Amino acid sequence: MEPIREAVLNCIYNYSADDDKFIREIEKISADGGEATYSIFFNVLTHLDLSSQTAHDYWRSIIDHRRFLTQMMGRPVNLRTAICDYFCAVDRSIENPVFIDIHVFEDKLRSLKYDSLTGLHTRNSLDELLSQELARAKRYDNELSLIFFDLDDFKRINDVFGHLAGDMVLKNVSRIIKSEIRTEDSAARYGGEEIIVVLPQTGKVDALLIAERMRKKIAGLVLEYDTRKIVTTISGGISNFPIDADNVSALLKCADSAMYQAKLAGKNKVVEYSHSKRHYIRIDFFETIYVRKIGFDDYLFEMQAKGKNLSRSGILFESDEFFEIGTKLQLMIPLPVPNESLVIIGSVVWVEIVDTNRYDIGVSFLEMDQDAKTDLANYVLEHLSLPTN
Repeated sequence: MEPIREAVLNCIYNYSADDDKFIREIEKISADGGEATYSIFFNVLTHLDLSSQTAHDYWRSIIDHRRFLTQMMGRPVNLRTAICDYFCAVDRSIENPVFIDIHVFEDKLRSLKYDSLTGLHTRNSLDELLSQELARAKRYDNELSLIFFDLDDFKRINDVFGHLAGDMVLKNVSRIIKSEIRTEDSAARYGGEEIIVVLPQTGKVDALLIAERMRKKIAGLVLEYDTRKIVTTISGGISNFPIDADNVSALLKCADSAMYQAKLAGKNKVVEYSHSKRHYIRIDFFETIYVRKIGFDDYLFEMQAKGKNLSRSGILFESDEFFEIGTKLQLMIPLPVPNESLVIIGSVVWVEIVDTNRYDIGVSFLEMDQDAKTDLANYVLEHLSLPTN
C-alpha cells in the first residue's frame, strides 16, 4: 500500500494547480493500484477511513458533482471545492469531515522524500529509489554502483565545536556531494553522518573516480565556526551490481564493509568492496614489471616497477611514479617461462604513499584475451602454496 500512497502524494504535489490533470493521474494510478487508490486518496485528504468500494463510489459521485457545479457556475470549479460541497450539502452521512490544506501535503511529501538538514533524500526515500534502480539494472542488464560515505571523526566535531557546528559540516559536505552527482544519480542521508550515493549504469572504476573527486573536494573544505576553523574528511566504500551483490540489502552491506576497511586503512580514503578473500587469492609477486600510461603523450615511455602481490583480478606494485586513481595502464608481467610475459590493460584503483617518492599502486585488470586469462589463472594456481594476503 505504501507505493500507492506515495504515488497519490506525488500526484497531489505535482498537479495541485491542474484539477483535470490530477483527476486523470489518479485514475491512472487506480488502473494499477485498484480501488485502494481512492481509499488512500480520501484518507490523506480528509482523514476518512473508507473501504475501497465506498471510496470509489464517493470519487465517482464527486467527479459528477464537480461537473454539475461547473455547468451551473459557468466556470471551472476546483476539485477541493466540489469535495467540500458534496460532503457538506449533498451527502451528509459523514459528520464534520476534516479537510487538509494542500500545502500540508507538500510539506509532508517533502519530509518523506528529503532530509530537512542536508536536502538529501531520506532513508525511506532511498529504500524505494534503490529498489527501483536495482530492478531497472536487472531488467536492462546494466551495472549499478553504490558509494557508502561516513564522515571521519564526526563525534569529535560535535564534542569539540558543538552540534550546530556538526550540522554546518553536514550541510556543506552534502552540498559538495549534490554538486558532484549527475542528473541520473541520487544521494541520501542514510543515518547521522552516513551518506549513500546511488550511481545507475556505472561500473566500479567510474564509481571510484566519482567518489575520489568528492573525497578530495571535501578534504579541501575548510569551514569556520565561532572564529574557529573546522577541517573534515570522509571515508567511502563502493559496491556494485552485479559484481558484488544482487539485492539492496547485500549491496548496502558490501559498501558498508568497504567503507569500514577505508576507516581501518587510516580514513580519508575510498575502498571498493572485494570478494578477493573468497574468489581471488593473492600470491606474493616480487618481480619487476613494466608499466606504460595509456592516453598520454608519453605513451611510449616505459617505466619499471616492483611487484608486491598478484591475483587473477589485479596487481599491487611499488613505484617511484605517482599515478592518479583512474589512470589506465598497460602492464607487462613476466611469466616463469623464459622470454614470455603477459600484457594486460588495467586501471589504477588504489594509491598509498610508502615513503618519499614511493607509492603502492593497486591496479584492477580491465582487458585480457582468453589466453592471457588462462596463463594468469594457471600461474596463480601453481603458487597457491605461497603465503597469501
